[in-house]
Amino acid sequence: MAGSVGGLSGSTTVNITLTDVNDNPPKFPQKSYQLYVPELAPVGKAVGRIRANDEDEGQNAEMTYSITNADAAAIFTIGTDTDRREGIISLKQPLNYEKRKVHTLNIEGSNTHPDSRFSHLGPFKDSTSLRVIVGDVDEPPVFSMDYYILDVYENSPAGTQVGTVTAVDPDSTNSGIR
Repeated sequence: MAGSVGGLSGSTTVNITLTDVNDNPPKFPQKSYQLYVPELAPVGKAVGRIRANDEDEGQNAEMTYSITNADAAAIFTIGTDTDRREGIISLKQPLNYEKRKVHTLNIEGSNTHPDSRFSHLGPFKDSTSLRVIVGDVDEPPVFSMDYYILDVYENSPAGTQVGTVTAVDPDSTNSGIR
């Protein structure tokens, strides 16, 4: 009855706060990446980073990364930097250029807190591949044994052969060693 004689009216302010729901999966910008790692990279140290994007906000954008192929997971590990939402790739084992020059990692990024109300939109994860190119480093020769015990008589003439030690160059089998 607003505007009528004897009519009552009132007004109020209504604040509507919108909150984010987890309705977007992580997406890698590319389907494949490439990373160069020298063969002497230290085990346990980060050798690279990768990032998937998520259009959600706050905890709905949180994700974890994993390596899904077992052969790569035996050599590499991936952790999650929660502040930057990146996957941090580290070595579990030393690399060897002479044995294997390229490793392929299948990496998956998946939401940490999926919302079952949106499961019909598909899996809340994405995957990509990362080719790790192992860089050759000139390595020193390696002796065939840790130590040698050689005997020689005290009055042996100069030039007497005392024994033999052997070493190999891990970079090349035909490399001369002196």
